[in-house]
Amino acid sequence: MTASAWCRRLVILLIGVLLGCVLVVALVDPFEIYHRAWGYTPPYRSETQSYSNAGIARQYAYDSVIIGSSVTENCRPSVYAKELGGRFVKLCMNGGMSADHARMLKLAFETHSLRRVVYGIDLFAFNVYYTNQKMRTPDYLYSLTVLDDAPYWFNRDVWFTEIPEALGQWGETPQEELAERMYSWDPPWLPGAQGLIGRLQLGPWPQQQEYDPELTRGCVEHNLLPFIQAHPETRFDLFFPPYSRLYWVNEASQGRLEEDLGVKMEVVRMLLDCGNVRLFDFQMDPGTQDYDRYYDLIHYLSGVNDDLARDMAGGRGQITSLAEVEQGCRQLARDVREWFDP
Repeated sequence: MTASAWCRRLVILLIGVLLGCVLVVALVDPFEIYHRAWGYTPPYRSETQSYSNAGIARQYAYDSVIIGSSVTENCRPSVYAKELGGRFVKLCMNGGMSADHARMLKLAFETHSLRRVVYGIDLFAFNVYYTNQKMRTPDYLYSLTVLDDAPYWFNRDVWFTEIPEALGQWGETPQEELAERMYSWDPPWLPGAQGLIGRLQLGPWPQQQEYDPELTRGCVEHNLLPFIQAHPETRFDLFFPPYSRLYWVNEASQGRLEEDLGVKMEVVRMLLDCGNVRLFDFQMDPGTQDYDRYYDLIHYLSGVNDDLARDMAGGRGQITSLAEVEQGCRQLARDVREWFDP
């Protein structure tokens, strides 16, 4: 065999191996980028959400989405569909920033016509520079072209972790069941009121940091408002999640109370007059002091998310004026102050 013939065969073999790799990944497709899972349960895990959500946004049948951080992961799409109408999926990312959520929204709008977006507005997610993300997003999975998918086809984790895990869970699971339980984390135990209060370290009232609204404005202007303006046909139900009252006490102990309340006020100020937006505030709800419903200072059980769906359907907790939010923030600050030494 001549050297040139040997080289040709080697090149053909390498091309065959590469095409074989592409074919295997495309057929198994653990993150459902090209098609819904065939005969196995996809690896829906918190640590792979930026990958899994790309497939969910592309391949699931839906007309409504739930966006947010870990406090929305326990939302049950069936409950939101029953209370608000439509067909829901979750595109949540624990600890996600507004830029992470914008990436999910962009792909959802590119691939589906959305009638409703339910969005949990976490204060920390709107108090960073608008390009900040929780983690680096695999941009190639959020692009509708396949020309940049090589990092997916030849990814070590995909080959040695995700594909074996997907094949190891062989057995068809209905889409509705997957949509219902993906990312859910209801804990097996709860610390109770005394357990949560014991996590606080309180002393004299600390100096509170001044709030600069520019970060919040950037997040809203770049990561949320463009979708609201570009899709007047879509209803945006934005809500401030019912963090426990102890969350606010802890934030005050770290000097962040004024910042948090400032973020909330700025979001309301910028979005309240948008015709296709409803804003809800559940942070003064009496249930925020029922600490048996909380896993920690911020995370609540799935039953609370069910209640939020019913509240939004009935218009309970809806913000109608900036003045009522200002009054609520002042009352919250007074209530929190009582936890500290004079």
